[in-house]
Amino acid sequence: MPISLYHARRESLAAVMIASLKAYAYLGRLSPARSKANQAEETPIPENPRNPEDFNPLQESCFQNPYAFYQMLRDQHPVYQLSNGVICISRYEDIVTLSRDIETFSSQHQGIVANLKPGQDLLKQVKVFETLADLGLIPADVLATSDQPQHTTERKVGHAGLNSRFVKSLEGKIEALCQSMLDPILAKGEVEFMQEFGWRLPMVLILRLLGLPESDFEQIKDWCVDILASQNGIQSSAEMAQSYASALCFIRYCWRHFLQVKQAPADNLMGILAKAANDQDSEFNDQKAVSAIFQLIVAGSDSSATTMGNALKLLIETPGMQKKLRDDPEQIPAFIEEVFRLEAAFQGHFRWVKKDSELHGVQLKRGDRIFLMWASGNRDERFWDAPEKMILNRKNGKKHLTFGHGIHACIGRELARSEIRIVLKAFLQHSQDLSITGETPFVASMFARTLLQLPISIEAPKKESELGASSMQETA
Repeated sequence: MPISLYHARRESLAAVMIASLKAYAYLGRLSPARSKANQAEETPIPENPRNPEDFNPLQESCFQNPYAFYQMLRDQHPVYQLSNGVICISRYEDIVTLSRDIETFSSQHQGIVANLKPGQDLLKQVKVFETLADLGLIPADVLATSDQPQHTTERKVGHAGLNSRFVKSLEGKIEALCQSMLDPILAKGEVEFMQEFGWRLPMVLILRLLGLPESDFEQIKDWCVDILASQNGIQSSAEMAQSYASALCFIRYCWRHFLQVKQAPADNLMGILAKAANDQDSEFNDQKAVSAIFQLIVAGSDSSATTMGNALKLLIETPGMQKKLRDDPEQIPAFIEEVFRLEAAFQGHFRWVKKDSELHGVQLKRGDRIFLMWASGNRDERFWDAPEKMILNRKNGKKHLTFGHGIHACIGRELARSEIRIVLKAFLQHSQDLSITGETPFVASMFARTLLQLPISIEAPKKESELGASSMQETA
């Protein structure tokens, strides 16, 4: 099929599907009966839960603090099936083993694994989504969602744009962006961190690296929030339709910008992807390039934003930690690794079973959906000493599972470390004290550990004249 015809068909089909999905989502929100049917009644967690069901694992109460639930799974039910059909793997060594067994457990089709309804055939749904991906309507499986041998080729392309040397060269730009965003916040003395800072800095940075307009930030952020919600495991049909509509809108946006760059690849991250797609000897094509752009923005910006918020929250809530890191900023990287371990941005990732297997006496059948619980493995007493405590420079501190494990370890991990270190250093340097001034709820999701809001008060450092006056008063 001629390229121009392919894209004309893609655009027209996308417009029809987006309109249909948005209409379905709108009607679903208007229907009280449908909305009520899709909302499970919230029931409290018993004081002494005796089984996993007591935690109501797919309800708000458990999402806000899931760690006791994770511990019960590790201790009593290391292979546990949730009511939505997803099978949870909770122990560190099991997670590592399954991550490495790429012949049995596939990383593909993440977009449909989370919200497949019990009884639905995964493999039949896959055929539909593969057709849509071939048409360029939805992201193709790439990087974090692809299997071998394609993954090796894709990872080489991704690494060319996000290697450690390149990330190191970005530090000055990150510092300048951080300071420009921090200055008006310091003038106010307060900030709702997640909306005003946490989401904005990493997303603006990735937009700049890709060469996308920063003026599109708000629209892209809204799409990303909707798309990430598709992985929460509790979406209603109407909510799922809205997520899919946003995914179609965003992938169409990525196509439009990529096709412009493809004609004359720029010296940026999108240019690297375009050059790889233009290489006739490479298996990396336009669909994969556009899907990589989609994935880098959605997953990359959210994971950094989430961890920034969780890092500031833990910094404030951990007694003495602000003073310790102000006195010794060299300890900030060690603190960040503990934040990664204690509050994984993504609580886990999905896999599906390619061939029948068994774990702890439980049969795993072809087509079953698996959830590798990074956040549970990060607190597994079988691997970590005192896992509930924050211990700087702990033994094997970087062996946490927050960036995944095996061939799918996150290629953006060094960029995330750099962003978070620079932000924490700046907030500590320009404050005498940070405090939380309101509620800090988390998004309702089995997938993401993202704060909805983090209101912070910033007490400015005392000036030298104030320090001198204070010292004189104490002497008197």
